[in-house]
Amino acid sequence: MSDGHIMIVEDERDIRELLRLCVASCGFRVTTAGSAAEARSLLGNELPNLALLDINLPDGDGMELCAEIRSRSDIPVILVTCRKEGGDIVAGLEGGANDYIVKPFDVEVVIARIRVQLRSYAYWKQSYHKKRLRNRVLDINLDSCDVTVRGQTVGLSAKERQLLLFLANHPNQVFSASLLYDRIWGLEGTSEESTVSVHIRYLRKKIEDNPSEPKYIQTVRGFGYKFCWTED
Repeated sequence: MSDGHIMIVEDERDIRELLRLCVASCGFRVTTAGSAAEARSLLGNELPNLALLDINLPDGDGMELCAEIRSRSDIPVILVTCRKEGGDIVAGLEGGANDYIVKPFDVEVVIARIRVQLRSYAYWKQSYHKKRLRNRVLDINLDSCDVTVRGQTVGLSAKERQLLLFLANHPNQVFSASLLYDRIWGLEGTSEESTVSVHIRYLRKKIEDNPSEPKYIQTVRGFGYKFCWTED
């Protein structure tokens, strides 16, 4: 029995084959792609349990591919890069990646990080399979759609409520303004980015202690928005 499905996206054939053999030898089912286009084709057929993405691809950027995965799923994503600059690593993590590995790498470390991310993801899925998100400040009932801040009911418009519930049902996932517009407004809106950003701003004023430095509804620059959740 497979321990999970790992997708490896790496344009250098030797590295791709080395990773494939090592990951497969640990009991994982492995699919590989040498380009962003090939990866998109694989993703269209089946989502893996974890994606290992090289940042530098011949036909695109691994960060862009990561963002596309994030728009569909919350599976763990590990970026592989030869760039040691902090800015690139930060951009990757803020763009939705769970971890990163810098070339040259130790294959045993790669395997260990894959296992850690899969364990964390399994725990996260179990923890967030809930009908209610509640901490000391914010309480969101995902069934009744009631929202309170410090015990006080928050009045939300229909679209604000739909937007918040969609984000809260997918905590820590990044969604583009275009996808949010499509899911919440369909054909009703007139300008997708401005429509979404205005409603995000209204929501922040109603649920955030400091709307200019939001704790819950955060902007991921260049990618979209995510609902960050902890029970502290």
